[in-house]
Amino acid sequence: MTEREHEQNDTYTAEHVREALARDERVNEPELDVQVVGGRVFVTGVVPTDERRSAVADVVRECCPHLEVENRTTIGRYGDNEVTERVR
Repeated sequence: MTEREHEQNDTYTAEHVREALARDERVNEPELDVQVVGGRVFVTGVVPTDERRSAVADVVRECCPHLEVENRTTIGRYGDNEVTERVR
């Protein structure tokens, strides 16, 4: 496989993973960034819970069992005070 073919394959794999993360109900996160480099899948972005962060790794492993997973997602902290917005 040429270097160009390898890069195209990595791009295809990254898009496949990104779509799986957006569609899988355990994750449902279309805004995550996915890159495939050197036999590893790197996922970055912000998720709302630790459970969802764990699910990111699970979904990637299911999509690409032959690649290592680098789950670099973080859990968003959205303040401790609940504020209700009143619409008039």
